[in-house]
Amino acid sequence: MPAKLLVDAIRDTDKITTWNYTLTEAKVLKKLSDDVAISYQITTDAAGGMVSARDFIYLSQVGYEGEQFIMGGKSVEFENGPKSSKIVRAINGPGCQMVTPCPGDANSCTFMWLMDCEYKGMMLQSILDIALPIAQTSFVECIKKLAAKLKEEGKY
Repeated sequence: MPAKLLVDAIRDTDKITTWNYTLTEAKVLKKLSDDVAISYQITTDAAGGMVSARDFIYLSQVGYEGEQFIMGGKSVEFENGPKSSKIVRAINGPGCQMVTPCPGDANSCTFMWLMDCEYKGMMLQSILDIALPIAQTSFVECIKKLAAKLKEEGKY
């Protein structure tokens, strides 16, 4: 899909759950500027139910380096953030998602996700070793389905 369509979808935190099925909830808690926001997200269960849902409070900044879109951020403490005794609060270390147009093909782009996540809770390392790659792979599958849907709708 064209980079702009993917960037628009990724940036729309309040609607991301309509296509990203790895999340059950996502919302902006506070917009600090046009490029910086604090958001809240709840993941779905993962690894066939062996990993329960996690939530995050995430500070992110978006911008461009040439044609490459970059959204970087990390987990933060936020006084007004949701709290739940039923969901484990995971911690995202510094990370980013990048979308780069493919030269010579306006309908294609490259997506890269660098993730540093501490899932917290009681979990065997062997399960964690499976859960993180599955989460990323599942997200990429959501992107592919979004691309197919947008193409079917004639958006590109």
